[in-house]
Amino acid sequence: MKEQKPDLQRRSLLKALTISTAAGVAVAASQVTAAPANEGVENATSHQDGYRETAHIRDYYNSLR
Repeated sequence: MKEQKPDLQRRSLLKALTISTAAGVAVAASQVTAAPANEGVENATSHQDGYRETAHIRDYYNSLR
């Protein structure tokens, strides 16, 4: 029987794809910027653009009890 030699070109390709994917994720993650913090108590208590507890959310919470 013949010995099977490892395909080094294929392994190199797989390593390169893995490394380039990891590098792409790292670059994308480094470009994410944090939102500026809201200043003042008035903005912190305002629920205009954040979490809203609506009727269906309250029904869901009540179903968990």
